[in-house]
Parts: sequence; structure tokens; C-alpha cells
Amino acid sequence: MDNFRTLVKQQVSKLEGGAKSDLLRKYSCLIAFDFEAAARLKTWTSLGELIGVRCALCKDSIPADVGQESELCGDNTIYNVMADIVLASEAPNEVVIATLQQIVNLVWLQDLGNIDRLARWIRCLLTLALSSNIEMAENLIDQVYSIVQSSKARTVNYPAEELEWVATTTFNRAIDFYCAAQDGACRRWAEKAMGLAALMGDERRLHRLLQDKFLGLAWDR
Repeated sequence: MDNFRTLVKQQVSKLEGGAKSDLLRKYSCLIAFDFEAAARLKTWTSLGELIGVRCALCKDSIPADVGQESELCGDNTIYNVMADIVLASEAPNEVVIATLQQIVNLVWLQDLGNIDRLARWIRCLLTLALSSNIEMAENLIDQVYSIVQSSKARTVNYPAEELEWVATTTFNRAIDFYCAAQDGACRRWAEKAMGLAALMGDERRLHRLLQDKFLGLAWDR
């Protein structure tokens, strides 16, 4: 397979225009099939490598004299397929988390056109991370905040239902920390939850609700 990839790169370098785009698009589809095969064979280390191959392919498709993304780079269909494959696989949680995080990072940096799908991946990723990698979950919450702000700047709205879910899930985890007498973590997570709620287009109703609940907590215990 490595030899095949080398040959494709050599061939791509000789082509231009429609012929080059067609070859890259077909090769991108082959990467998706390779990804599915790796998932079925449970060669988990190959998943991240293949996402990297697809990312490199995207870069190769951009003409050197054009300062913008190519058509292939802006098409996240392959990442959609990869995410669905890993979610349906028997991969361990840590593999699913790492793979989805890699896909989320790439799609966020490349294109926010299909933000509904991105939000769905984030919900899956956050659900998994909360049960096994709390540090990654916290970093993901910060990333959601950045994505929502970026989406507003690009006039693409992050799904309100998904944003509400992230905010309330974050606040519920803050309460879990409060019950466990981890006050520092509780305050930190509650602030993140209220920050997300403030981005809701609901006239700050959710923000006020979470704020009231937070202010109602007794800290002298």
C-alpha cells in the first residue's frame, strides 16, 4: 500500500486541472475503503495514520499559486465516512476518542459548512471523554466555545439544541464535582457552562438559569 501511495503521488505531480482532481478524488475514496478495512481488522493504529494520509492528500490538491482551499480539501465527505466507521466499530473508547478528536480538529480548521454533523461528532466525543478522559473532555468544552464563536463570525450557527446539551452537560458535571467536594473543578466547569450558555440565542435564559443554580450552592460545608 505504501508503494501504491508513492506511485499516486508521483502521478499526481505530473497531472494538472481536471485530470489531477479526478485522480485525487478517486484516491480519497480508496483511503476510505482502507480505513474501513483497518477498522474491521482491528488495526487501530492505522486509523489515525489514514486520516493523516487524507489530510496530506488535501494539501497536495492545492495548487502552489492558489492561496485557497481546493475543492477536494473543502469536501469533508470522507471524514464523515471515517467518523461513522469508527463509531460503528469495536474500537476501544480511547481509540474512538482519539480518532474523533483528530477528525473534529481537521474539519473545524478546514470548513464549518456542515456544522450540524460536526456538532454530532462533538456530542459523541464528549460523551465518551466524560467517562474516561476528563482532561480531554474539558479541553473539548473549550474547543466548542471557540467553534461557536468562529461559526458566528462565519454566519454559520452552531445547532442550538447541541449547544444547550453541551452547556447543561458541562454544568451537570460541575455539580458532580461539587458533590465530591472538588470545589475548584466545580467552579471552573460551572464557569465554562455559563460561558457556553451565554452564546445561546435565547436572550440569556439558560445562562440566567445556570447562574441562579450556581449562586445557590453553599460553599461553607
